[in-house]
Amino acid sequence: MFSPAYLRQAIDAVGVDRILFSTDYPYQYRPGGDARRFVEGLELDAANKAKFAHANWERLTAGRLLA
Repeated sequence: MFSPAYLRQAIDAVGVDRILFSTDYPYQYRPGGDARRFVEGLELDAANKAKFAHANWERLTAGRLLA
């Protein structure tokens, strides 16, 4: 679901440092860049948008070899 309201509730509950963005690709592919537009359109500052989009995952997996 690309819902800013649900995302805001999740951030309010656990904080932006504990939220990861993902999609169900290839199982639920939505052509047209919906995921990118959703992230770009969020009412988050650039640092928090980056955390949600990729930085939290990078921090979580830093130094780990993924198989």
